[in-house]
Amino acid sequence: MNLSKSYRGFTLVELVVVLAIIAILTAVAFWRLGPSIRRAKVNRSASTVAADLQYAQLVAARQRRPVVIIVSEPLKSYIIRDADTATIFRERYLGEDTEFGLDVLDASPTTLEVFPNGVVRAAGDFTVEINDYRRHVRISRAGQIRITRSP
Repeated sequence: MNLSKSYRGFTLVELVVVLAIIAILTAVAFWRLGPSIRRAKVNRSASTVAADLQYAQLVAARQRRPVVIIVSEPLKSYIIRDADTATIFRERYLGEDTEFGLDVLDASPTTLEVFPNGVVRAAGDFTVEINDYRRHVRISRAGQIRITRSP
């Protein structure tokens, strides 16, 4: 056996240095992407709330009966149900333990009644927020739904 041949490959020190560089780059990437991920979650949550409001209008028109949206702010959830029979059409959770991960879900008023023609008894405002980044979903009395930025 000839011991004078040089061995090919990397030394342990070289591998540790490369792994340390990869770890640092990964940490910087997560640190830089964190705010973007939170904004994307808030935007997706606002779009989901807007879509559910449109769904409530659709169900009211299809059933030819009023539909009620009841918001539970402490649970960060809402249900869409029939106003008379209490049949639940949709239940949505937006809290921290879900894919949406919201810190805040506020609604004013917490109960909205949607009539079959799409009109709402009172205008509503939903606020979704993660770490001071928020969006408002507003539904007018005429049934128009808009997503707006926080002032």
